[in-house]
Amino acid sequence: MKCYFLEYLANEESRYKPYQYLPTLEKMLAELSSVTGYDRLAYLLRGASDWDGYNEFLAQIDITLWFKQKSLLKEIEPRLPCSAGVGDILLAFSQQDIYCEVTSRESFQKSIESPKGNKGQRIQNLFKREPWMTQQDVENEIEIDIILRKLLEKTKKQLPSSHPGILAFDAGKGWVFHHQVERVAKKLFPQRLQLMLVMLWTSERGSQIGEPPFWFVNPNPPYQNIGQELLKYLGQDNKVLDCRE
Repeated sequence: MKCYFLEYLANEESRYKPYQYLPTLEKMLAELSSVTGYDRLAYLLRGASDWDGYNEFLAQIDITLWFKQKSLLKEIEPRLPCSAGVGDILLAFSQQDIYCEVTSRESFQKSIESPKGNKGQRIQNLFKREPWMTQQDVENEIEIDIILRKLLEKTKKQLPSSHPGILAFDAGKGWVFHHQVERVAKKLFPQRLQLMLVMLWTSERGSQIGEPPFWFVNPNPPYQNIGQELLKYLGQDNKVLDCRE
């Protein structure tokens, strides 16, 4: 009963919504049942102990299913080469393995609100260095810095340097917008050359659910050509935003 979904389902006052959603969840999982690593999703669902964790699980399911529908999905929760850990998604394109990591707005929010972020102290320090900035400007800068630090750590552990990688953001209807992700991507790309693409799912600009309306391509070698070819294959090359300094 530590699983959020089961706890929600067992509550007589709140079970109506999860009952309504069960057929949708079952249909999505059924489409993935033939994929190597499908059984590993059980561990992820059981480990989603709160609303944020459950939404992160759904984000991974949505994006994994999207790649399967594009005939790119090779494995779920694959073992990482030269590491004891696992990734989120393994894709195959043009005889090349591509690792994909998923992160959600809930993950960002946790990072910003975490005591380790020391957001209050960072705001004071930045005000001292650049007193002409507004309060909102300072808070935005701090949030970008916290997100960048988290993603530098995540991509170092989860995206092997020997393979091209993709970082997928699921912003949903949250506060993460394309200009924020663009700023993070510009700082992230030079330090993670294996990260060939950043993709952003968001309801911004009234985009359709299930389609990533924004893409950012790492302009640095060695994998930018593979990224561009992949976008052409997906029919998404017209949705790329310039991420060069």
